[in-house]
Amino acid sequence: MSLADMEEFRITHPKVIGDVLRQLMYRKDFLTVESNNGPDRIITRILEVNQPGGHFIYDGSAEQFQNRHLLEAGENYFSATQDGVRIQFVSGQPQAHEYQGGFAFRAPFPESLYRVQRREFFRAAAPLVESYCCIAILPDKRQVAWDIVDLSLDGLGLRSKDPKLGELEMGTLLSKAMLNFGKRGKIESDLRVTNLRNIRSAENPVYRIGCRFERFPKSKEQDFQKMITYLELARRGRAEGAVTKDSGFY
Repeated sequence: MSLADMEEFRITHPKVIGDVLRQLMYRKDFLTVESNNGPDRIITRILEVNQPGGHFIYDGSAEQFQNRHLLEAGENYFSATQDGVRIQFVSGQPQAHEYQGGFAFRAPFPESLYRVQRREFFRAAAPLVESYCCIAILPDKRQVAWDIVDLSLDGLGLRSKDPKLGELEMGTLLSKAMLNFGKRGKIESDLRVTNLRNIRSAENPVYRIGCRFERFPKSKEQDFQKMITYLELARRGRAEGAVTKDSGFY
């Protein structure tokens, strides 16, 4: 998969990057670190994440020559797998750090991080001529609305200009989110935030949020699949006759 193909999986918001690193730390997931200063590779774990300081600490190798090569490298490449999701990022030159009496590295947060998840289902783009939206209650009880930009049987992509949504943490549960598909009806489902990134600029943010369905109503899956098929055929200009006019969630 090329970097262009991976662009939709790229995370650049420092807080979200910190959330991913903390999740790796809490679950004690193993990471592979490769140096651009040679062929050396070590297996490590993240020991501490300092969000305000913009750095994280990871365990060193038992081999001193490997530690030396990582310390001398301008960049080190990290990769891990968590629940089938591949996580990759590049961090700048680390510093030696003593952690609980042992050798460790302290490295700056990466500027971006890729969280690549293979999709089990086809994803269709929402139509430009119709406005589909999602209304949900955040954990702080605030009601927010997003535009629905794409959808599949396992989740959907949302978009918003609300700057406060950049503070959402990965894994946040949006209970009883109402998905409004216009004339095709509405459906209620819990959503779990799996990805968040700013696709514009810090001064004028537009947030793209990926969610997966939690407890999606089984009774609605068939009609939902029909709508996904309709959207894809509509995109290709062949929607007529794809589904019946009264197909919906009412």
